[in-house]
Amino acid sequence: MSNLKTDPILTCEESLAFEKKYFDGDEDLEWQAMNKAGEGVGDALLRDMRELRTIPHRPRVLALAGKGHNGGDALIATKRFLRTIPTARAVILPLANWEDCRPLTRRAWEELEDLAEKRIEVIDPSTDLMQELEKKVEDRLFDALFDGLLGMQAKLPLRDPIPDIIKWVNDSDKIVVRASIDMPTGVTGAGTENPLRADFTYCTGIVKKPVLDSVNAEYVGRIRYLNLDFFTDDKHQENKSRVLPSNALRELRRLRPVVGDKRSHGHLFMLAGSRELGGASMMAAQGALKSGVGLLTVGIPESLHASFVAQLPEAMWVPLPETPNGCLALEGLGKIRQFLDRATALAAGPGLGLEKETHSLVREVCNLFDGSTLLDADALRPEIFEKLKNPQNVVITPHAGEFERLAAGTDPKEWIRENPCTLVLKGSHSQILQGQQEMYCLGGSSVLARGGSGDILTGIMATLLAKKTYSLMDAACLAVQWHGRAAEVLARQHGQEAILATEILNYLSFALRNDF
Repeated sequence: MSNLKTDPILTCEESLAFEKKYFDGDEDLEWQAMNKAGEGVGDALLRDMRELRTIPHRPRVLALAGKGHNGGDALIATKRFLRTIPTARAVILPLANWEDCRPLTRRAWEELEDLAEKRIEVIDPSTDLMQELEKKVEDRLFDALFDGLLGMQAKLPLRDPIPDIIKWVNDSDKIVVRASIDMPTGVTGAGTENPLRADFTYCTGIVKKPVLDSVNAEYVGRIRYLNLDFFTDDKHQENKSRVLPSNALRELRRLRPVVGDKRSHGHLFMLAGSRELGGASMMAAQGALKSGVGLLTVGIPESLHASFVAQLPEAMWVPLPETPNGCLALEGLGKIRQFLDRATALAAGPGLGLEKETHSLVREVCNLFDGSTLLDADALRPEIFEKLKNPQNVVITPHAGEFERLAAGTDPKEWIRENPCTLVLKGSHSQILQGQQEMYCLGGSSVLARGGSGDILTGIMATLLAKKTYSLMDAACLAVQWHGRAAEVLARQHGQEAILATEILNYLSFALRNDF
């Protein structure tokens, strides 16, 4: 079970009912929430745009505004964009005349017009919209797009001219970054119909279930949860599907006790590496040390020992017997035993290789150790997991391919009910499952889609387990969130391509010490 502050993930129908009860007809309260949402979207998009390039001197944004509050959010996001960058320009495409929009949407438009009348162009909804849009991109592109056409009450089929607008947006090579508010237009609670393809989806206040449905993954892009503090008095504790808010890392901001030593901050024993895959063990060790473990002992093949001690002297590298192919040999079990009694957590997997003898060693070590255990990468084998003595003490961190190897086609929610461990299913939005609990850690960046990032996560997560401050579920959630936040900052500073996985380590401190 998790003791962290989390928010429920709701269906569109549940979200509508919640908002109706929450606002209770209070237009001022609704207006405050709309401003907080729109300004949050504007700020978030400006941050995320930096993944591709620095923001140009005179950026231009296209806002698609429906008649409802989703359109109002888009207009306020545009206002925030223009206020932040005084040289920016905007083109507004409303679905209807302003007098036909909801009152708060009209109010959002009036405030935008008051702020930047001379910097905005409005496309008349009674004209040929596609022709007008083509005219707007003849001379220059749009640096960003806000999709606020439809909200959670959208119904299928989509009415004209929305399908044509979506097709134009999806086909256009003149839009750099596409951002949807709450859900991409065309994704609804009742299904999906030729939706707009977003690069980012900003969930304002409530994360709706269709956004997390795997069938919509290619349309929603990366997901950002913008918490509006709707759930301070959470009456949705019965909801088993939940999300960590963006400020969850505050939980890790604690002064170290004055009285204590290195052992007060955990002693992690790690079993990792092989002659051919030594880098994985090095990155996992770096992740553990950078995230604050008090003591780190790493068992590695003896042929790696001298060079690894020289590269990372902060760790205690233990040379262990190896097979002719350079993997850890079962012969090393006796030497490992002397370290297990002192360890507060065990991690195994990064770079171990595929030898059966090594897998037998891992299985024996896991069954000798009674504390919190993390299995990753090459340790994620059915022959290891199926014979664990205490699976309830185990966290596993597979990506989709590794999970398939373990579960053989079983759905993760079904598999976890039969296997009493904590499952961290890594992906574009990682899931953490334990029993009936399902937690989502949203955010991160595509910079994580490169070799080595998972090894760093192993080190971070194992450190939080070793400190024994958090439950297995909470340690897993916080590690994923921390790792993803660091990746976001890295991407915004240096882009998505010209970076190394190990550079994530340099941003762990910033991600921990700053809110987003």
